[in-house]
Amino acid sequence: MNDEVNCTQSKAGTQALREFVDRQSRSTTILAALAAVLDAQVTGNSLDPVLQARIDEVLSALGVYDLIEKYNPAQLKHLLAEIRFNMLLETKLLFDTKRTTMWAHTETEILKEAGEVSDGFADTLTRTIVPRLEGLAQRLDFPDGSFLDVGVGVAGLAIAMARLWPSLSVVGIDPWAPSLALARANVHSAGLTGRIQLRQQAAEDLCDTSTFDLAWLPSAFMPEKVMPTACEHVHRALRPGGWLLFAMANPGSDPLSASLVRLRTVIRGGCVIVPGQAETLLNQIGFVDMQTLPSPPGAVVALIAARRMPD
Repeated sequence: MNDEVNCTQSKAGTQALREFVDRQSRSTTILAALAAVLDAQVTGNSLDPVLQARIDEVLSALGVYDLIEKYNPAQLKHLLAEIRFNMLLETKLLFDTKRTTMWAHTETEILKEAGEVSDGFADTLTRTIVPRLEGLAQRLDFPDGSFLDVGVGVAGLAIAMARLWPSLSVVGIDPWAPSLALARANVHSAGLTGRIQLRQQAAEDLCDTSTFDLAWLPSAFMPEKVMPTACEHVHRALRPGGWLLFAMANPGSDPLSASLVRLRTVIRGGCVIVPGQAETLLNQIGFVDMQTLPSPPGAVVALIAARRMPD
C-alpha cells in the first residue's frame, strides 16, 4: 500500500514539474518570436512567410502588436538588444562549462548586444537626467567637457554620448580585453578616435585627478569588494562640482522579481547595492548633493546622482 502511495505521489510531482516547465517555456518562445519581429522591423529584412504567419498568430493573440506601434525605430532597436543580451547571457546557465559569476564573456554577440543596450541609455541621460543636475549641461557643452565611462564595454554609451555632445571628450576604461578590441573597432568606424580614448584599466586603478565633469559607474557589473576603492578613485578623478551617476540593479519589492535581479547581477559579475547602502558609501567618500533619480515603475536599474564638492 505504501509503495502505491509513494508511486502516485512521485508521478504527481513529476507531472507538476513538467507542467511548470511547459508554462515557463512559453515565455521563452514568446520573447524569441518578439525578437524576430523587432529584428525584421529594425533591419527591414522580411521574415520567411511561413514563420511570419506563425509568429503573427502568437503575438496577435497576446496583443503585442498594439504595444509595438507605440515605439519608434530607435526604441525598438534598443528593446531588441535588451532581449538578446538577457537571453544570450542567461542561456549560459544551461551548461556547467559556461556558468560564471564574473564578467568573463568572450562571445561577440553578448558583448555587442551589451553595447547596444548602453547606447540606448545615452538619449535618456541627455534628455531627462542632465537637466536635473546643476551645471552639468553647461559643463558637457564646454570645449573641454569630459566624460568618464567606467566599464566602457564595446563603447556603445561612449560613442552615443560623443555624438549627442559634439564638444565632449570621452575616456572609456575597462579591464576586459575582448570588449576593448571591439570598442576600438567601433570607435574607429564611428570616426571618433580623436574624441574617445580607450584604456584597459579597472576603476580601482584609475589615477586621473580633477579631469572629468561626469562619470558613469555601473555597480551591477562590478564586484562588491572593489566598490569602495573604485568610488574613491572616481571621486578624485572628477573636477570640483563634477557629477557621478551611480547605477544599481533595482530589486524592487516583489520577492520573485528581486531574486531574478540578484541572479542576473551575479551572472554579470556585479553586486546588488540598494540606494541606502550606496548613499552611505558615497557620503563617506565625500560626495555631496546626493539624489535618487526617478525611475519608471518596474525599472531594473536605479540611479543615484552625487557630486564632488564644488570649489
